[in-house]
Amino acid sequence: MGMMSRCLLPIVAVLFAVQPAPAWAQGSADQAMESEAVLALKALQTLDQRVHAVGYRLVSANAAYCQETVPHLGLLLHDLNQYGNKDAARLAHGFASNIAINAVAPGSPAAAAGLQVGDDLIAIDENLLENMAVDDKIFANEKPEYRRIAAIKTMLMETAVDGSAKLSIMRDGLGQDITLTPRRTCASQFQIRVSKSRDASADGKIVSISSTLAEYVLDEDELAAITAHELAHNLLKHRDRLNAQKVNRGFFGQFGKSAGRIKAIEIEADRLSVWLMANASYDPQAAIRFWTRYGKQHGKGIFSASTHYRWKKRVKLFEEEIGKMQQMTVVDGKYAPPLLVVERSD
Repeated sequence: MGMMSRCLLPIVAVLFAVQPAPAWAQGSADQAMESEAVLALKALQTLDQRVHAVGYRLVSANAAYCQETVPHLGLLLHDLNQYGNKDAARLAHGFASNIAINAVAPGSPAAAAGLQVGDDLIAIDENLLENMAVDDKIFANEKPEYRRIAAIKTMLMETAVDGSAKLSIMRDGLGQDITLTPRRTCASQFQIRVSKSRDASADGKIVSISSTLAEYVLDEDELAAITAHELAHNLLKHRDRLNAQKVNRGFFGQFGKSAGRIKAIEIEADRLSVWLMANASYDPQAAIRFWTRYGKQHGKGIFSASTHYRWKKRVKLFEEEIGKMQQMTVVDGKYAPPLLVVERSD
């Protein structure tokens, strides 16, 4: 994979820290701000597409070892409503309707069917999306501007469960119907979260990677290392485990039993991550490269609290797991991850 563009760094600054211009220069300043907003949205879309592609590759390659699988089309949708600056969003993404394709994962059913970024989604199984009703009670946990896209994603998932999904799209002013056959993958979604903080998280269903951290990685293998670690948390149901143990995740989670239990799941996620990477044909050595560089540059950063191993111990752990893989017999190009195999047999 190619190197990530280092020019993506202004995303947070443009979206969060635009300064007002003097009144006499307001016209040209507004145009400049609009142009910067468009460039920032395009850069953010690039990050969305990379994380979506990496995530799809990980969940599809490891589906045989996951307890729970879901139908996946390889599509990432976005809604004009989710953008504060709708004019900039139209310019950046070419919205002709309200819902469009934001990313298509390589090797996915969507890619095989010829769907493209920028295609407007008009209907799912002949159900028009333009005036669809959204039950605010069902999607109360979502921000109002995200409820429609959440409802559409749910509709798409429910449609795909039957083994096919018919999408009506608009491209260059022409409508067409495309039928897709979903692929079963591990159950997890992936997203970029615009943030000045360099961090990542998993809530049991969604892997979130901050824009600043996604910009920091040098290549797709390093991005896969971060994504696989967070995916491992979801696959091993770590959030449920910590909840059952009533672990404090706040300030006091840095001490005592809570800290020890959090560290235990972080070690498991590190161990599983390199297996997930290898099965998806990513270089597991990238985890070593990333944490070595990050550790040397940042020392006691966000990933070296009392709940995490320091970077040198993490590197040693990765080396141990890679050594275990090298001693295993590969079956159909895959390594059976011990943690998932044990999880499935319980």
